[in-house]
Amino acid sequence: MVFTGRIISAFTGLLFTLMVARWLTVPGFGNWEVIVTLVTFSSYPVGAVAYWATRDVARGKLVGRTAFLGGALLSTLGLLMYLVFTFVTYSTLASNILPFLLGAFLVPLSYWSAVANSILQGFRPGVYGYSLVTSELAKLGVAYEALYVFRAGIEGVIVALMAAYLVQSIVSTYFVRLTAAERFDVAQTRKWSRLAWIPAISYLPTVLAVADSYVAALGFGYAIVGYYQVAFIVASVIGYSSAFSFSLYPLLLRGGDQSLPSQSIDVALLFSIPLAVGGIVMASPILTLMGGGSKYLPGVTGLTILSAMFVFTALSTTVDQTLLGTEKVDIGERPKFWDLVRSNLLYVPVMNILYGAVYLTSLFFALSYASKSGVSSSSMVAVWATVQLIATVAFLLVKTRRATRYAKLAPGFRAVYYLFAGSVMAAVLYLLSGFVGNQAAGTLTFGLRLVAVGLIGLAAYGGILYAADPRFRDMTRTLLRRVTL
Repeated sequence: MVFTGRIISAFTGLLFTLMVARWLTVPGFGNWEVIVTLVTFSSYPVGAVAYWATRDVARGKLVGRTAFLGGALLSTLGLLMYLVFTFVTYSTLASNILPFLLGAFLVPLSYWSAVANSILQGFRPGVYGYSLVTSELAKLGVAYEALYVFRAGIEGVIVALMAAYLVQSIVSTYFVRLTAAERFDVAQTRKWSRLAWIPAISYLPTVLAVADSYVAALGFGYAIVGYYQVAFIVASVIGYSSAFSFSLYPLLLRGGDQSLPSQSIDVALLFSIPLAVGGIVMASPILTLMGGGSKYLPGVTGLTILSAMFVFTALSTTVDQTLLGTEKVDIGERPKFWDLVRSNLLYVPVMNILYGAVYLTSLFFALSYASKSGVSSSSMVAVWATVQLIATVAFLLVKTRRATRYAKLAPGFRAVYYLFAGSVMAAVLYLLSGFVGNQAAGTLTFGLRLVAVGLIGLAAYGGILYAADPRFRDMTRTLLRRVTL
């Protein structure tokens, strides 16, 4: 359900990105991404509530009201952080201040959404897909009205994101309303406050993960961020295969079978490989569609690299969920400090913090060298993507070595089937790519041809697997029976 919701949201999200990318200039798109980054920075404190809410709710505690009120209080701190970040960014980049001020309204909404979704993950993880789809549809509808009816610019994009946060928060809150039946628990807030250093460390990698746009914008301008982020958003669809580990975390917290991580990896590869193949082979027509021409084509090489990178990102998510879900050190009311320090609750975020630090440092020096060498924008984007790919693979290997102590993480021989079917799909897409034509045929015609070629490639992938893999045949038949019942 979560994966289906994310795939639907992927198409609506890509349509949203298409509208924004066409409406805004390349530097304007980079400006928008910087504002989103600042909101992420400012949402950092909410982890003190969201982190423990998921773990406690998954173990049967009704802490919804405590979590919601705690998140609301922390949002005031987040708003103050956003205003400070805005002042620094605006004074450095000399941008229009209005979009940054309007973005302040995103902060409290992001806190509400984060808390509601964290409770949802521990309480009813499967229905997350519902809130995701409804929020994406709301964002799409508001964006169309704001951009194409009222002719708003970046301000209209911000309003659309506000609508998405609001709708998702309302829907998620509705599904977890039963967890908010208890009174505000002061003792629970004291425990969360006493252990706040763990989520403070755990959520820091999320901040570092989006800091690359901020670093690149300050050091090399909005344009390079615009080229990269369009390619990144397209490639991030591949990472949606990590949705199969969305329920893995609460299941392991509840004592689920230790073979679950292997099953999650197996299914993640099943879906991420064909998506990556599509991103690699069809990178040029995809970015042509996004920009309505050659506007974002400097990101083609970057998109091919990022498509491969997101396969490893999806696997890294499963490894992290395995390490955190199998950890039981926090079950008691007062876990020992040194036990927490030695646990996976600290190991995972520390490794991800190191990843972020190594990635950002390497990125700055690599882009600085490329910029001084006078390379093209396309090469700059490719350098950026390569640095991220190398860092992702390196730290995935390190974390996987530790995770194998706690659970099985081998996808099995079926991964060979996926790779072979992916190779056939790549050949089919390459042979049919000329059918897509060029943008002169019109956006709708070009887009429909691109989708048609992609579906033919997926059919080839699925056909090969159906013929070669008995388990895939069983999965397909089971799914069809459930759908038709």
